[in-house]
Amino acid sequence: MKSPMIQLSFIDFISPWVIGLILFFVLILAFVAGFRTRKRKVKKDPTLEHEDLGSISSTLLGLLALILAFTFSMANSRFDTRRELAIQEANAIGTVFLRTEFFPDSVQKELKSNLKMYVEERIAFYYAGMDLDILIGHMKNSDVLGKKIWDQVTAYSKVDPNLVRTSEIVSSLNEMIDLTTSRRAAGEANIPGSIQWFLIILSIFSTFLLGYERKTHFDWIIVMVFSLMLSLTVFSIFDLDRPRSGLVTLDEANSKILELRQLFE
Repeated sequence: MKSPMIQLSFIDFISPWVIGLILFFVLILAFVAGFRTRKRKVKKDPTLEHEDLGSISSTLLGLLALILAFTFSMANSRFDTRRELAIQEANAIGTVFLRTEFFPDSVQKELKSNLKMYVEERIAFYYAGMDLDILIGHMKNSDVLGKKIWDQVTAYSKVDPNLVRTSEIVSSLNEMIDLTTSRRAAGEANIPGSIQWFLIILSIFSTFLLGYERKTHFDWIIVMVFSLMLSLTVFSIFDLDRPRSGLVTLDEANSKILELRQLFE
């Protein structure tokens, strides 16, 4: 069996808290740098005092607003998909468990035993955080157990005269296994690293231009509020895009799989 791989970019491993905090201070520095750059240029050439960059700054801020809306929509869409798939997988596993009841006790006992281990591996995978070694380990274990359950069902179906019974569990089992692949793909479907970096760089340059455009006195309240709100917005987008490491998690959806433990008691 081919070893599963998890494809993530470098920025995906940086905590949203770290990104938001660093961006907050960088935005303040960018505003100050823009303001002081203009002052130095005006000091050398007083005719630049009335230089108007309104159209340029408006265009850049419009682009920033567009990228913020685009990335938030992308992150929210992916989060909804991950949550829906988590619930679907819990339902699929529960259906497989219920349909094992139609098998003879000897077969049923072994199937439930392997299914219980499979559920534990899936739970461990969901709560492994961002540790790739642990994630891949639990992913491999669940793949092996899923194949083992599949082999048990298909082997029994060859000698079972009741085709309806086996066909029912085969379809549910196939869905259960397919959903592990779907969830893995959804988990890896973060906002592309290039777009994340572009959002950060665009935020910094937009703030620099706002500072450069400032003609009157320097107002720290405006700088602090603007930098705070923009960094919080970027933090929220990245946090929503990383349910394994942020404030917004899939714990509620994953609790449906935790509830499956009650089936084996």
